[in-house]
Amino acid sequence: MSDIGIEWLGDCALLLRVGTGIDVAVNARVHAVTRALRAAQLPGVADIVPAYASVTVHYDPLRWNDLECAQPPGEQLAQRALETALSSGNLAVPAPSELSKRVVEIPVCYGGEHGPDLAEVARLAGLDESAVIARHVCGEYDVAMLGFAPGFPYLLGLDPTLHAPRRANPRTRVPAGSVAIGGAQTGIYPRELPGGWQIIGRTPLALFDAARDPPALLAPGQRVRFRSIPAFVHERENQKAAIPGHTLQHKQAGISVLTPSLLTSVQDGGRHGCGAIGVGHAGAMDDVALRLANMLVGNAQDAAALELTLRGPRLRFDADTLIAITGAEIDARCGGESVPLWRPVLLRAGSELNLGGMRRGARAYLAIAGSLNLPAVLGSCSTDINAALGPITRALAAGDELSCAAMPRSACGGLWKVLEAVAKAENRNAVATAWSLDPAPWFDAGATRPIRAIAGTHFEHLDTESQRSLFGAEFRIGIDSNRVGCRLEGAPLKLAAPIEMVSAGTVSGTVQLPPGGVPIALTAEAPTTGGYPRIAQVIATDLPHLAQRRPGDVVRFAQTDLADAQMRYLERERALAKLESWIRARLLGPW
Repeated sequence: MSDIGIEWLGDCALLLRVGTGIDVAVNARVHAVTRALRAAQLPGVADIVPAYASVTVHYDPLRWNDLECAQPPGEQLAQRALETALSSGNLAVPAPSELSKRVVEIPVCYGGEHGPDLAEVARLAGLDESAVIARHVCGEYDVAMLGFAPGFPYLLGLDPTLHAPRRANPRTRVPAGSVAIGGAQTGIYPRELPGGWQIIGRTPLALFDAARDPPALLAPGQRVRFRSIPAFVHERENQKAAIPGHTLQHKQAGISVLTPSLLTSVQDGGRHGCGAIGVGHAGAMDDVALRLANMLVGNAQDAAALELTLRGPRLRFDADTLIAITGAEIDARCGGESVPLWRPVLLRAGSELNLGGMRRGARAYLAIAGSLNLPAVLGSCSTDINAALGPITRALAAGDELSCAAMPRSACGGLWKVLEAVAKAENRNAVATAWSLDPAPWFDAGATRPIRAIAGTHFEHLDTESQRSLFGAEFRIGIDSNRVGCRLEGAPLKLAAPIEMVSAGTVSGTVQLPPGGVPIALTAEAPTTGGYPRIAQVIATDLPHLAQRRPGDVVRFAQTDLADAQMRYLERERALAKLESWIRARLLGPW
């Protein structure tokens, strides 16, 4: 185990490399290291995610940082994590965990409409279909990792005669429960997804249910056996429909969506600690703008708010409501009056807030005093649109109703009374404070500043021209960018030579290079693992600036290192803490 290596996934995550290939023994060591790290409870660690041959450790540099230590927080944590892995016993032949001793049986209806590629797999193997089924069910499989989508298991142990290449043309819709083969792996699609694996059958079991404990049917390190069933029996519990709205509780204030927008969703500080079951972080694309909006109305920084993309909706407020809008320069009006940004604003009961286009920037945030009254799903109210996860699993639509928690006037009592008095005296629908935040330190209004990034694990595998281009050329945000990632269009980048990739951890900011040569910078809804070369990592403090780039905007990368990235992160967090104290003093008065 002395050959464990460390790779940096930016300034808030590191990867412990246990091996280099897809191998049952290597994967067993991965799970042993994962157990040791979890037992160690290292400070500041937010999540530990095992993959085929590596373990990703997500952490907060601010919670780890030792000011008396000359090392950056990441290097401090890496040293402790490595010591923990090396001291976790004889991992060359790790003892089986209690989890691995239990075998989960998966019933599968093979072939026909449920396994449309069974005949092709049989042809490639030189077998008849019944022989393929017999070989698929005769062995036991190890759950190497969960990734791609919440609850999607990558299973090792497939009979070599059944290895089959992925489809040349991936399907846009693979039914939930589909059992499939991709190369040397077999897996099960937990919900309807696009995919290119060969589908040989389908199971009626629900692989993932956020309301279940645990949500994922399978877990890394577990063992699986398949059982053939003669006919597909639909045993899956009815999936809960996407929540169209939430009724008001105890006549609390409510918000009605009168006209939808391009993409408005509920976001908060995101999900933490669920990466091992394939659930990503989600949360706000521009987390600083979200935090500042919440500060301005007296909420916790990570409270749920609305994220608006490129254009906003039209909303009606049923009661007096204190709001704040930060982020992109959006046109906001109420009753014919312009609503200013970056400051607290009181809207009177019955007011309609019209949020139009954004002059500069791509995302604005609307925070409501008291926050939105939504049940957390896996610790967060964020809508993960790609994973269809959250108390609301989609973008908001016309007719949706959101309830608000009771307005905490004690958190901004003096301010609330003053604004309310002005609104009544002047018969106005919206009244704002005279003071506001300066957006300049937080918002790149001109979208001109370079995006700082650290060279990734596979940067050295780029050819010379591509290395120069990555940190020298201009890219533009592609039109099909979304909350999963930003496509960076420009001169295609190339590897000097093909490299064999094994899926490993990814995080927000990871810049991957797919075969087509167009790099993708992963963002809020980044998958927990990925199998493309990791050529760069956008640093945490610059992710909000990347999130505010619009389709067609220019992106230039400036190279930096871990020490600089973590210094900037710590400086930003201290500045935000100081600003929060300043805001709190103004919310409380005196008035």
